[in-house]
Amino acid sequence: MNPSEDVIFEILTRLPVTSLIRFKCVCKFWFSLINNPNFISKHLYNLNNKQNHLHLLISRRGNITNKRILSLSQNDTFDVFINQDFPEYFKDKFGHIRLIGPCNGIVCLCGYPDNIVLWNPSIRDYKILPQSQIQRLVGSTVRGSDFGLGFDSKKNNYKVIQILFCLSIDRVFVYQVEIYSLNTNSWKKYKGIVPSKIKYGNTSWSMVYENEIFCWLGQDVDNHEVILLFNMSEEIFQNIKLPSNIGIFGEQEIMRSVWVIVPFKESISLIVYCLKEVEKYYDIWVMNNELRVENCWTKLQRIGPISRVERPLGFWKNGELILENSSGQLVIYDPSNQEMKTLGFYGKRGRLEIVVYKESLVSINIS
Repeated sequence: MNPSEDVIFEILTRLPVTSLIRFKCVCKFWFSLINNPNFISKHLYNLNNKQNHLHLLISRRGNITNKRILSLSQNDTFDVFINQDFPEYFKDKFGHIRLIGPCNGIVCLCGYPDNIVLWNPSIRDYKILPQSQIQRLVGSTVRGSDFGLGFDSKKNNYKVIQILFCLSIDRVFVYQVEIYSLNTNSWKKYKGIVPSKIKYGNTSWSMVYENEIFCWLGQDVDNHEVILLFNMSEEIFQNIKLPSNIGIFGEQEIMRSVWVIVPFKESISLIVYCLKEVEKYYDIWVMNNELRVENCWTKLQRIGPISRVERPLGFWKNGELILENSSGQLVIYDPSNQEMKTLGFYGKRGRLEIVVYKESLVSINIS
């Protein structure tokens, strides 16, 4: 590129995706430039180092229709949300949709085992993953599943991990782990050991960390709660211990505590609270980046008391807490001024899911 083209390159890599999609129509040079892998990588790098261009992706079920609706905010002030349109495949195969991610602008939509779609809502690009042809454990039945999504930086590859909960002939639950590679568009069986059981329920129990590591709340063989990590490049699992005093409020131990794992400013965080309290306090614990170091947790703050709220779902960019209230509404609470804002979304209680989404030009349909 000549100097003037270099300037155009630098300017365009700092613009939002919606503008770049429009600019593809300006001329052939811009169209070719914006589709160039080097441009897409530079654009992704610029956005990953900023807190702007964030969106809120919401999944909910309507109270009357029971229909699953996905909505995406068009700005970071939540003034405009647009419902996302999907092909008939979703309506036929996805009675329930879980949101996994995001990873470099890609979200994984998961239904029952083997019904998985990768989706980039920024560019309306999606890919239905082929069903795994790996033989399941002989004589077992699949009773459930969990999923993970991440980026293998060594092979420049996106991967999906599917963990099947199989009930054996002996009535014992065992895991079968399968890994999908976008580069090969195929599945393979994981032959290693899963060192913990995944804990899950009607709350947030998994997240992507630094795009390359997926995390679940888990329980190890000694029945200690841990963070279970899977590294997409190394394809290995790892346990991280939780702080020993994580369930202590003052001098009293929480008898019915709930732990939620969510991203907080590019870190792994835990939100700990008492489920049955009318006025809830939320303790926020944050992990440092040294995943192999003992005592890697710091108690950041306590938020509350907050009345008429149920579940924490995540954090917004300045530390605001996103929650579901007791009426099934989505609300955002700012601890700096103790103000609560209703976002105008209702759904069946316990069925709201959110993803704090950062847009990208990354295409799932590679050539």
